[in-house]
Amino acid sequence: MLKLISCVFLGVCSAYVYAGERPYEMVWAERNQDARPPLVAFTNAAGWRIATSNAMARLERSTEQLLFGEAVAKLTYRATGPRPHIMLTPPAPLNITNAFDAVTCWFYGLHNRYRPEPDKPAISITLHFKDSNGESFAVQLARRLNFREWFMCHKRLEPQQAERVRNGGALVGISVGNGYNTEDQSVFINSLAVFQEAFDPLTFEARPQRGVRVFPACDPGVNSGAGRLPFPNTPLTIAPRDSAPNTTRSVKTASGRYHLAREGDDGLLEARLPSRLGTWDDLKMRWGSQGEWVNVAIGGGLYFVSHTTNNIVKRAELEDITIWSDGHSVTYAGRLSVNGRHTDAQIRFSLVGKALVIDLQADGGDVKEVRFGATKGFSSPRLIPLPYYTYGYNDLLERPLVIVSGSIASPLFFFAHMDWTQSNATKPFAGKLLDDGVFPSNGGTIYESKTDGKRNFCCERFVMALSPRFEDVLPNIPNPQSPWKFITGTRVWRPYGARNRELDADYWRRIHRWGMTQMVVTDHETGWRDGNESFTFRTAPAPQKGGDDGQLRYARIMQDELGFIYGPYNNFTDFAPVNAFWDSDLVSRTQDNQLQHAWERCYAPKPARAVEFCAMLSPKIQKKFGFSTAYCDVHTAVTPWSRVDFDARVPGAGTFASVFYAYGEIMLLQKEAWNGPVYSEGKYHFMYCGLTDGNYAQDRQYRLHQNPWLVDFDLRCLHDLCCNFGMGDLKMFYSKEKMSDDPNAARDRFLAATVAFGHPGFLLSGTYYQLRSYYMIQALACYYTQAAADKIYYAGADGILRETSDALADESYKRSQLVTCYNDGTVTAANGHPSERMKVVVAGASLDLPPNGYWGRSGDGAVKVFSGDVNGHRADLAVSPSYTYIDGRGEFVRFDEGASSGIAICRALTDDWVEVLLYQNSKAGFPYVFSDAVALDATNGVMGTAEVLVSKGLSYVQPVKGAFSYRMRRNSMRK
Repeated sequence: MLKLISCVFLGVCSAYVYAGERPYEMVWAERNQDARPPLVAFTNAAGWRIATSNAMARLERSTEQLLFGEAVAKLTYRATGPRPHIMLTPPAPLNITNAFDAVTCWFYGLHNRYRPEPDKPAISITLHFKDSNGESFAVQLARRLNFREWFMCHKRLEPQQAERVRNGGALVGISVGNGYNTEDQSVFINSLAVFQEAFDPLTFEARPQRGVRVFPACDPGVNSGAGRLPFPNTPLTIAPRDSAPNTTRSVKTASGRYHLAREGDDGLLEARLPSRLGTWDDLKMRWGSQGEWVNVAIGGGLYFVSHTTNNIVKRAELEDITIWSDGHSVTYAGRLSVNGRHTDAQIRFSLVGKALVIDLQADGGDVKEVRFGATKGFSSPRLIPLPYYTYGYNDLLERPLVIVSGSIASPLFFFAHMDWTQSNATKPFAGKLLDDGVFPSNGGTIYESKTDGKRNFCCERFVMALSPRFEDVLPNIPNPQSPWKFITGTRVWRPYGARNRELDADYWRRIHRWGMTQMVVTDHETGWRDGNESFTFRTAPAPQKGGDDGQLRYARIMQDELGFIYGPYNNFTDFAPVNAFWDSDLVSRTQDNQLQHAWERCYAPKPARAVEFCAMLSPKIQKKFGFSTAYCDVHTAVTPWSRVDFDARVPGAGTFASVFYAYGEIMLLQKEAWNGPVYSEGKYHFMYCGLTDGNYAQDRQYRLHQNPWLVDFDLRCLHDLCCNFGMGDLKMFYSKEKMSDDPNAARDRFLAATVAFGHPGFLLSGTYYQLRSYYMIQALACYYTQAAADKIYYAGADGILRETSDALADESYKRSQLVTCYNDGTVTAANGHPSERMKVVVAGASLDLPPNGYWGRSGDGAVKVFSGDVNGHRADLAVSPSYTYIDGRGEFVRFDEGASSGIAICRALTDDWVEVLLYQNSKAGFPYVFSDAVALDATNGVMGTAEVLVSKGLSYVQPVKGAFSYRMRRNSMRK
């Protein structure tokens, strides 16, 4: 029961309250009034009453935070019992004379969504109205106020509610829920507006045309202008490339059915085409003339909206079609009917390499789903997910899956792919495991209606690949290769959250002083913001970090003084209402026409607008600061289908392809602006590799730290296009799972996986682990990132190396014991097994690697890396022309290249001079004759001479108190 506890306080409540400032971006833009005239300005709290149940609350005028007007309203509240509830009531119902269908209100919240505090729950806000007949209804404006600083909450009424207030209504109250905190919390309120949204026509800049259009009749969205994007870069798009010469033909059987055959040097692939256009249950494929025919599309085909029942989809009841062949492909065309409604459709079947390509288009807007269907008839089938090939759903099996069948001696692989470059759908879905041995490799695509209630023209390219070789069924990624691999692959990557620019510069000077010079460093969003204000769609950095001058000085330190590749954070996926460019027409709409939310305190900008803003803002940023790279966050961490704009006013609305092409072009615009590489957040980066130059190499749903390291999709499809770094960061690698209690083991596993997947390094945290993650990866990655994987092997328990197809057949791939041979002669080995050793012979070397151990040799022999056991104790060695790195990890360990009890580094300064760095004064010797040794301080100042002792063929520099490193002349040690 609600209890009326107080009238509203009109003034400042306590002496410590200070006068706040308006958001500076709004000041810069002279946004002095809300875009909508307020029904309630909330610049004071006069006359408002509070009724509570199991809660205490007060509403008062405040100047602690300012937005529009000289003050705002401040609500302070706490719970006094279970299920607290607060109702704010105006002095009298606030009459609304005009029709309205939307409401906005500004709130200054106090909670970070990404850092929840259990004792400070985020409240909900619900508005209570009466319609023109005096009947009540409620509109939940905010389910959770889980953001810091000012944010404009926007909500459209449901159509039935909007109809009830077409003659006006009244606001009668505001309720607050979920306020379970027992200590006082406060939220600030300003400018509540109700209005009728106007949807005026929108115009967009015409963007370059898509690289390939398989379906000319398909809406290209905004990609209708001059020029052509460089992706897709082949008319075959994602169809796997064939590994053997072949010819294809089509024949018509005596029964009238068509049959496609691919005859190659490596065997025969055949497809029996379906009897109907829209129903593919009798579509079959087989490998080899004596192979078994397998149903590959049970339940596959076109599914139409049932206009009599919303949730039911149906296949065509009638088909009036014509079928013909050009000798190599077969085309079906005609009319399909459901419930008296008709759709004209066409399918072209062709064999491309070892894949059946299905090109489908259907008009009329009645197609709701296109399904691959499931397979039946494979011998002993099993499903295998691939790291990095994901649709973004949480279940590990909700992604495209390889079907492995057949015997260990004679396996067969089937893989179905949706062509993300040609689809006109809203989203894809993965297959569901069925009964009776019916196995899906993929699901299909879904067509949702736009804000005008209409669905798009259906266009799909489906690919079904079948081969005895696993690599033959992997999709092609039809993007150009990154032109910046010589940078992204040879340097170690690290993002950095800017704090104080002087302290930030000192931090990176210390990193550089340790010899970690080959770095790519990008700011995180804190470079643009001081608190939790806007951090995108702007060209002015955070004022308290020095603004333009501070950013320019810092950029010159990072690039000119330290020689790093350095650049800013930016993204075009998160758009804050306090931004100077704010306009609700810049925001994507959900299917029910709400503004689409993004990161906390942000909405999702329309992709068609995002690319325009990138083209406008990135060159301005570059002109001011002269960067050499940038981190373009989020774009590859959200799937294109999760950011679909359903606004029917936008060309390409309701299609994920419009998002994909906009985000892909953004990456091209970025690298053009910086004249350097662009990085992104990863997770769903497989579509963008090459357009991005690098991404966090993360796939959290796959849980890479514990599931098999099946590296082939990454190494064969992504690796040659760009350089994805680390395994993401450490938290991304371990996802939400607890990492090993042994910090060394946790980081060793991260680094072993980095080598196994062929990634450049990610700089870990803490000096000790920074040194390991830099020196153990950087030199070797300079080789393997620039070369293509030639052979990939998985070691069995017997130590025998198996190529991938065999390892998948006998499941030895699950041991995660990898050997990769690159086409420049570089070889790597990594033991991802959690408990068993890896005993193999690689490139003439007998290896016995412990769990999380790794090894590598460059093709020219200049670089070698070893992380494993020496006399039963874990130790590390990395040797290159640039440095020797040794870590005995607490015990004195000797290699041919030197010896140390801890981390010791011998860096080549010139051909004759070296610098020795001893972490925590490790005892370390190197196989050189050292002369002219001097001790250096942290600023490279000479402190005096250093003594060198020689023992058993190694030279040991003796520690000097206060010294940071030692510089000396180097000569080869006589043997």
